Amino acid sequence: MSCGKTGGLQPVEKRAAGIVRRDQWLTGLILLLLIVIGLLFSASALQTVLLIAAGAAAAALLWTLSKRFTPALRRIQLQKMFQQYSYELASGLAIDHQAAIRVFQEGDKPRTYEMLREIGSLVHNDQLKLEQIMLLQTFQLRKDMDLMLEPLLMDSFSPDLVAYIGEMAKIRRDLIKENTFRYMLQHEMYILNMPNGETVLAAVAGAAVRKSRYMTMYPYLLIRYARLLPKDRFLRLYKFAKSARSGPLYDEVMRIYEEKFKWDPDFQNA
Repeated sequence: MSCGKTGGLQPVEKRAAGIVRRDQWLTGLILLLLIVIGLLFSASALQTVLLIAAGAAAAALLWTLSKRFTPALRRIQLQKMFQQYSYELASGLAIDHQAAIRVFQEGDKPRTYEMLREIGSLVHNDQLKLEQIMLLQTFQLRKDMDLMLEPLLMDSFSPDLVAYIGEMAKIRRDLIKENTFRYMLQHEMYILNMPNGETVLAAVAGAAVRKSRYMTMYPYLLIRYARLLPKDRFLRLYKFAKSARSGPLYDEVMRIYEEKFKWDPDFQNA
């Protein structure tokens, strides 16, 4: 939704959370009011004690249920808002997208990226993701930047996305997770036809080496590109494969070890 004068997006999730929080407070106030009324009309000390105990138990139950179901209630409220304001939302997003284009034409790339990122939190289509990726490619990407990857993954193959993933494999391996590995494997043949496709796949394989879970889940990615890993990445893979002692990944890693690193002192102590 457009935010009036600023032309930016309202934080719709925050608005939905605010409505849920308001309803929860209202429920709590009603409970408190009932307890107070009960106390005013209690006929004995025993009734007062029982009423206080029942009120405390009800409050504890209400707090527990609120804590457990708040995420679901927020999603339901968000869906209601989308249904209620679907036309206004679509119109507002179109206006915001045009505003982002104007900001880009004025030369303010960081602001354009933030605007597209806000729109992307509500609209999930490949065209908008591609716009964000192409804009990111105009920056000198650094490790300390507020970068993201998984929200930009597309359904279809995109050389620009693959190139961006390759950059993330260099500077932010922590952003490469299961969905990214699956995307790369799904489009592996197309990626290999890119000029630096094999290099990107090797970099992604290197990112998989950072966790034992990924090495277990994607052994064939590692088998195919282990020979291209830099020494430090291969050393981690070697230690993992050595502990496994069998299997196709172990066989390939040992073959590469014998060929390239057998006499390397770092591997002798591994």
